[in-house]
Amino acid sequence: MTLDYQSKSASKEPNRVVLIFASFFSACVIGISVGLFTVGFVGLVKDAEMWRVSGRADLESLSLALFSYQSVLLFGGMAVLIFIRRLFKVPRWHGPADVIYAAHSDISFLSIKTGGATIVSVFTSVLAGGSVGVYGPLVHLGALLSRLFHTVFRSTLFSQNMLIGCGVAAAISAGFNAPIAGMIFAHEVVLRHFSMRALAPIAIASIASFSVSSWIFEDVRWLYLDIDVPSILPLSPGLLLAGLFFGLIAVIIIRAQIGVSGWAAKSGLSDWMLGGIAVSVCSIVGFFVPESLGLGLAAIRDMLNLEFGLWALLILLITKIFLTAISTCLGFSLGIFSPALFSGAAAGGVVAYCVGLFGLPVSVPIFMVCGMAALSGAVTGAPIAVMVIIIEMTMSYELAVSTMIAVGTCSLITFSFGGHSLFDQQLLMRNINISGGRVALRLSEMKIDILAGKKYASVPEGITVESAAQILATNGYSEGYCLTASGELIGKINLQDLVRVPTGTLIESVLDKKPVQLISGTSVGQAIETAADFVGEAMPVISKTTGALIGVVSEADIFTAVLETQKLVTSLEKT
Repeated sequence: MTLDYQSKSASKEPNRVVLIFASFFSACVIGISVGLFTVGFVGLVKDAEMWRVSGRADLESLSLALFSYQSVLLFGGMAVLIFIRRLFKVPRWHGPADVIYAAHSDISFLSIKTGGATIVSVFTSVLAGGSVGVYGPLVHLGALLSRLFHTVFRSTLFSQNMLIGCGVAAAISAGFNAPIAGMIFAHEVVLRHFSMRALAPIAIASIASFSVSSWIFEDVRWLYLDIDVPSILPLSPGLLLAGLFFGLIAVIIIRAQIGVSGWAAKSGLSDWMLGGIAVSVCSIVGFFVPESLGLGLAAIRDMLNLEFGLWALLILLITKIFLTAISTCLGFSLGIFSPALFSGAAAGGVVAYCVGLFGLPVSVPIFMVCGMAALSGAVTGAPIAVMVIIIEMTMSYELAVSTMIAVGTCSLITFSFGGHSLFDQQLLMRNINISGGRVALRLSEMKIDILAGKKYASVPEGITVESAAQILATNGYSEGYCLTASGELIGKINLQDLVRVPTGTLIESVLDKKPVQLISGTSVGQAIETAADFVGEAMPVISKTTGALIGVVSEADIFTAVLETQKLVTSLEKT
């Protein structure tokens, strides 16, 4: 018996080894593929930004030529974007919020058609001069390519959330030349859970992507600081105050995005009208402050080189927040990370100059970097990943440590007044709440209709109580439902009520005509709240359209669904 057992165990070991190597190989393929696409995509987008900026280099400020140049680009870009949306029948551009939802839900899936159109929209928006970002769409690009890998190879090695995690980590790793941050970002922002099995594939995908991008471009870091970082302790009071200011700005950014999106959804305006508003606003504001258009990478470098004073930085901060909300919510592509970096640098400069007026020690470039980390981390819900990005982008451990105070304070303020992140707020606008975790999300997606059973006692209208009692007793139920000939619910009867009234009494006199009931399409999550105050055998499920009884649901049915969902999620988060 012992030999047989050892033989069987040994025969299973090669399968595990093969599974491990297959998983590693798949993660490498995803990482390399995403890395190649990412560096190519980022390169094209940056070339588009450089072309747009170089085109206005010879134009005088506040001139008709500059206004015409920027207006034509914005209008042409918007026209192309509207054409793409109508051609591919894309109701809206996708972004990190959709990736997060897909990683938490089996219902949501990433459309390759919509995703492809979204990627094209980023390039078009940057070329036109819309105030958008490139790194947010990278998250969607990575998730989309990992889904394409699954579609092509029909791989079952990874669950959907692991597959998405590998793609996202690879995209961030190549986009920022930051493999550690890529792995952390995937866990912190997208998956929001940690498992030993998911750690290795995501790490391998991130490293593979980084290796490819480094091999092709050697060093793609765009943020360098040629300054000495002073002692952290003297800067701490100023950074603490700065963190409070950064938190306020982060809340303003999130609420501006949600406010403009909500207004656009309720306005009833066509895509041409909304796009026209975006083009007009960006053209007018960009005429006076052209640095606030586009990605703004050159402006960030100029800010770090202290080429702007206090009032110029304040104007850049206000206009960037305003134009980003208009651009991303009224027709141009999504993307908030780059605008958050821009706003963070401007906010850091503003608060540094103000704090310096009170005699506190400051370093303007360091405050700017802290602002970039604080705002981008708070708005995207990735404070830890962003701090690691700072380390890997600047190669300065001391600088990253100095950002911790500002990032922590900013994240606390943002979480208290603006929610977990902008992406969570965008999902809430679509009635998707992921703050309760995967169990609550899946229960909110599960419709009560699938639990509605057909085993119940029905009685016709107009019969006596003794006839109704006989029907219930024969079928073994303590409750029954009085229905019309077409199946519509008239009321609910209880066996105890039937035996308390005189014989010959019609059941209409003892019917509960307003019983606790559920409407078809109600989620199991909502049904749990309804069932909290329910006492009885079962609740009727009524058709929303016809009013007919389609089945009944007991508290045991709901409880079983909750337990099965918890087991499924527990199994998923172990993988």
